[in-house]
Amino acid sequence: MMKTFLRKSAVQILLGLVVALTLFLPGLLYNMFAENPLTWFRGEYLWMFWAFGIVLCACPSFRLSATVLTGLAFLELTQFASLAFTHEYITPSTIGLMLIEYLDVAESTVANSIHFLHVPLVVLLPYLLCLEILRRTWAFPFKSRWFVIFVIAFLVFPLVRIKTDTDRDDIVNFFPTAKNPTLVNTLNSYSLYFGVLLPESLFGRTVAHQFPEYQIRETGIPTSPMTVVLVMGESLTPNHMSLYGYGRKTTPFLEELTGDPDFVHRKGYSAANATRAALPMFYTLQYHPLDENRLRRQDSNLFLLAKQHGFRTWYLSAQNSNCLNGVNLGAIDVMITADTRPELFEREKDEGLLELVREVPSGGKNFIVVHQRNVHLPYQTNIEHRPAFQRFPTEGLSFEDSTINAYDNAVLYADYLYRQLLQELRQRTDGPLYVFFTSDHGENLGDNGHWGHDRLDLVSSVVPIMFYARGGDGRYVREMRQKPPATHYQLGKMIARMLGYDIRNPAEEGGVVYVNGVASQGRSGYMRFRVSGNGELRDLRVFRPPFEAVEGKGRENVKRVTQSIPR
Repeated sequence: MMKTFLRKSAVQILLGLVVALTLFLPGLLYNMFAENPLTWFRGEYLWMFWAFGIVLCACPSFRLSATVLTGLAFLELTQFASLAFTHEYITPSTIGLMLIEYLDVAESTVANSIHFLHVPLVVLLPYLLCLEILRRTWAFPFKSRWFVIFVIAFLVFPLVRIKTDTDRDDIVNFFPTAKNPTLVNTLNSYSLYFGVLLPESLFGRTVAHQFPEYQIRETGIPTSPMTVVLVMGESLTPNHMSLYGYGRKTTPFLEELTGDPDFVHRKGYSAANATRAALPMFYTLQYHPLDENRLRRQDSNLFLLAKQHGFRTWYLSAQNSNCLNGVNLGAIDVMITADTRPELFEREKDEGLLELVREVPSGGKNFIVVHQRNVHLPYQTNIEHRPAFQRFPTEGLSFEDSTINAYDNAVLYADYLYRQLLQELRQRTDGPLYVFFTSDHGENLGDNGHWGHDRLDLVSSVVPIMFYARGGDGRYVREMRQKPPATHYQLGKMIARMLGYDIRNPAEEGGVVYVNGVASQGRSGYMRFRVSGNGELRDLRVFRPPFEAVEGKGRENVKRVTQSIPR
């Protein structure tokens, strides 16, 4: 009896491992054909997949288990087809479009199948082998109909997580991310589409918003060598930078730069009040928060525009890769983040970014995005390795004073990083060098009684916008001085001009600024206001969902409007 139990248990565990490896293997095999390797394995998912395999093998019906694996294989086929054809993970938007235009999808698949024969092979070989192993050994493991419940729980878990997560309104949080194995991304995308977006559209919780397509015109391919750098800060508000008049000397290096005629600075507004809502809007030049075309089409993606004009594209981030959820990753040649090089950033913190910049070869054309982390809660933790920058005391003080002091220390450290970064870029780059500095969003530090950046307000949407040039076309510096960008959107358009494109948005409204809330696509509301030539803000309106249809140049009809946001 005991021997039988042990034998069955051993077989069950081994077969569970076979299933788990099957779920991982397509990603590993696909990397043999991919220019940019995928994340195919993460230890934390091994245990989840293994447990799923154990309960799947315990189901009483082989037909049921085979159906489940066949269904997963089909979903993975669509995922790898998307990766092979578009170089991008399949998203909920892509799924919706695929189901609507299924005839075009089928026709394109047949017409181009000769180029992507590896796609069915990398998926079907592991799954067919797994099914054959299970068929031959089906009688050996334990069987119980109760295990069917656990199989169902695994399959619906992504949807349950989406529905119960504290960030469930921000659907971009559940878009594919480079740090996850492909099956995790696949289940998240399909769960989000069939469990959230499709029901909302069918039952009237969302409406279709019509926005005209951007007009993207090439103005010429920039000559080599040339380097365009975007330094994306984190939670950095100009209200605590001495460069902008703050009482404490938190940015001494940036103040030194004001004597350089090729350095320009001003205040501006972020695309949104939170990182994962702001960055997709920034990198795709999304003007209106409800314009889903930018995320769906990606034709104004800055990485893609740069790559099309011969730039090598780099994304170097002290944060996790999920900050790029909603951005097409296929156009990024080199992507290094805190979850791909954790040992570097655990050891060096944001100074790890300097090490990565040193790895960028000199010469040629490079578009480099450097995303910081240090000015982020908890502020003190991100600079504890550098006592020299802990100028303002944080011990034995009230929460308010301690938090402000810790934040100012973090800004002082960021200023040091700017000095070191510019020094590296000046030494290592050939030809014209253009460097933009901004932040994903600002920060409340007791303003109007609020802290952080988790609400729709004007304080946490104010960001620094700075520009430095060495050599190159003097018109860019003149433009920054005479008509400096006042928003992320305008800054992105200027970067696009340097990359050789003129971007025209027919729905753009002169002098009108849109700021999204903490959730993407306006799901937590957004603001609309005007900024006059002297920087005065007026006509503030706050829009809360649900929205009525929006068309053209901001002709919104909104059910609830409030102007309670403090200025």
